[in-house]
Amino acid sequence: MTDIVLLGAGGHARSVLAALALSGERVRGYLAPVASDRLLGIEHLGGDDVLDAFDPEDVAIVVALGSTSSTALRRTLHIDAVSRGFTIATVVHPRAFVDPSVVLPPGVQVLAGSIVNAGARIGEGALINSGAIVEHDSVVGAHAHIAPGAVLAGDVTIGEGAHIGLGSRIVQGVTIGSGGVVGAGAVVITDVPAQTTVVGVPARPIEDKRMRNDA
Repeated sequence: MTDIVLLGAGGHARSVLAALALSGERVRGYLAPVASDRLLGIEHLGGDDVLDAFDPEDVAIVVALGSTSSTALRRTLHIDAVSRGFTIATVVHPRAFVDPSVVLPPGVQVLAGSIVNAGARIGEGALINSGAIVEHDSVVGAHAHIAPGAVLAGDVTIGEGAHIGLGSRIVQGVTIGSGGVVGAGAVVITDVPAQTTVVGVPARPIEDKRMRNDA
């Protein structure tokens, strides 16, 4: 059994640690800029800058970082660890359901109470958070985040790096483009273009303040 090293020390890391412990995985410790009192019982191994001190043949990495409206940092950490030769471990909480037809690639996390149903396709590094539902034949792109309680109906497509907010609903057949953001509690009934933020019931686009500030 390969030991696991967590990248991150916040609330999401705590949820991931619980899933790993219940699955019988060995966690050597975590990397974070400073020690955290959220992860009692495992060792603070240093900052991200000491990652090269570990042997990729000896440990696997879990990117134990959640996201708000941006999945970029999780993706960056995943890609950086892979470039250094590390395996990115997949995490499935024992109280999640993943249909046997579903293949989970490296770095996917499926947390407590979530459901991934028949024919769904999940990209590497995607996060299916607590209580989220990915219905039959839906596609979740690499490094996308399906937040707690979000529901994707059948045949929904979520683009790479998209963020589907807390408790939102995506109706059957809808596509959310790469980098799209669906606000908490939104109900999405039409396709959402890439890099677009939608909110409300029914969901409608809003101006992305980040883009405006960068202009």
